[in-house]
Amino acid sequence: MNDHFDYIVVGAGSAGCVVAARLVQQQAGRVLLLEAGGKDSSPFHHIPATVLKVFQQKSWPYMTEPQPHAANRSLIIAQGKVLGGGSSVNGMIYIRGQREDYDGWQNEWGCDGWSYADVLPYFRRAERNESLGGAFHGQDGPLPVSENRYRHPLTLAMIRAGQEIGLPYVADFNGASQAGIGFYQTTTHHGARASTARTYLKSVRDHRLLKVVTGALVHRVVVEQGRAIGVEYSEDGQQPVRVLASKEVVVSAGTLGSPKVLLLSGIGPADQLAALGIPQVADLPVGRNFHDHLHVSVNATVTTGNSLLGEDKGLKGIGHLAQWLVFRSGLMTSNILEGGAFLDTQGSGRPDVQFHLLPVLDNFDNTPGEKPPASEHGLTVKVGHLQPRSRGQVVLRSRDPADLVKIHANFLADPADLAGQIRAVQAGLKLLGAPALKGVVKQVIAPEALDRRDVDALSEFVRRNIKTVYHPAGTCRMGADPATSVTDLSLRVHGVANLRVIDCSICPQVPSGNTNAPSIMIGERGADFILGKAAPDRDDSHASSTARSTATATTVA
Repeated sequence: MNDHFDYIVVGAGSAGCVVAARLVQQQAGRVLLLEAGGKDSSPFHHIPATVLKVFQQKSWPYMTEPQPHAANRSLIIAQGKVLGGGSSVNGMIYIRGQREDYDGWQNEWGCDGWSYADVLPYFRRAERNESLGGAFHGQDGPLPVSENRYRHPLTLAMIRAGQEIGLPYVADFNGASQAGIGFYQTTTHHGARASTARTYLKSVRDHRLLKVVTGALVHRVVVEQGRAIGVEYSEDGQQPVRVLASKEVVVSAGTLGSPKVLLLSGIGPADQLAALGIPQVADLPVGRNFHDHLHVSVNATVTTGNSLLGEDKGLKGIGHLAQWLVFRSGLMTSNILEGGAFLDTQGSGRPDVQFHLLPVLDNFDNTPGEKPPASEHGLTVKVGHLQPRSRGQVVLRSRDPADLVKIHANFLADPADLAGQIRAVQAGLKLLGAPALKGVVKQVIAPEALDRRDVDALSEFVRRNIKTVYHPAGTCRMGADPATSVTDLSLRVHGVANLRVIDCSICPQVPSGNTNAPSIMIGERGADFILGKAAPDRDDSHASSTARSTATATTVA
């Protein structure tokens, strides 16, 4: 094939679909969108409650290398492999992070122009919020953001318990203050998942300027005389073909996929490329600065016998599915991770711990073979530290583009991360002891029979049970200095013309919360950079770090 396009976008995930759609909408030229996964045609992609099924079936099976600070365990870190990427397989939680995250990008990481005041207009542009308005939210964007259509009694009990331990009830985790407990808003519409494939990409799917290829494994970006001119890719194991881009190549393959593509293209650390015999194009710290959110599941059996266990089986399952198919209502509209909380466990005035509240025992993402499937009714508080300091590295396993990368995650290497995870577990145990759960909780089974003041025992529990939250970031981080960053502040790869990276790999520090909304924001902003469009007007009165709600962070120790 000798096909010519104006733009090639590698990866049709949360950010890639945004970039492709915006370029086509502006009729900027012919766009080729390449996705290694398949189509999101299964009905399970659209039913929120089947999130576990699609996640298991439509993801890259990434595993970390054995982690020396986590009992030498390998951890699952699967990533979406389907049109829509993570937005097609995730828990649909809409969280942007904290204003301090983005102000930190600017003030601590040297990313001028990426403060909260700069990014808030892009969050608003993307959003179509069904219930929240005002300065923090948009109603006209492509991305539906909705209230829960189903609220399980166990989730309600956990939210009451949170208020009893001092957390304010919060209806908007993306407004003036993140601190508190409540129900997550979700990227759903009328009870169905609203991925970027079903929103952004769908809006241009039949446009004459767009070509979408699924099952397309990218081998490398073709760089000649310091300029990206196209890519080589293969479909379903066939011989690779070369396609050309007259304007730009955009890599949006995610925090694990984007560094892989760059490294295979000769863009990365000189020693790693030389060891694999890959001719070097640019010496940049590709793959470094890897980090992710981690969590531990604090589990308890319940006396009520009404968790989600077994609700997908037999006549019950048929009834729930029928209700969803006919009315788009009922249990199948639940994203399972219905409620959540953000807690300040240090008294810093800023939440440092996140809860995900599940009305079922969670062992969905344990390392294979570690724990048997749940056989009792129960509930889970997934607890995790929000601002990790530990840093690892993603490296090539070989020159074969079909090989998955090696992930030397280095989780919990920084003592502050272990301390944060211990505080998170302590807060989760405090929640389970609140009056609203006294008659509900039968027994705390993880951690079992541990005093929440026993730091040594909790440390061992954390190391043996820590899991990822699938929020990897940082491997192609942006910055002003090519010695410490991969892209510049407009997301152009240092030293390689006509090449950008647009996804969460550019984040110097992962935002405090779920990362799908930040990925979409980065896609929106990256598209503007490509198009040369001026940024939307800032509203510093609401975006300033001094503009705080009266609902300040409540310390929960």
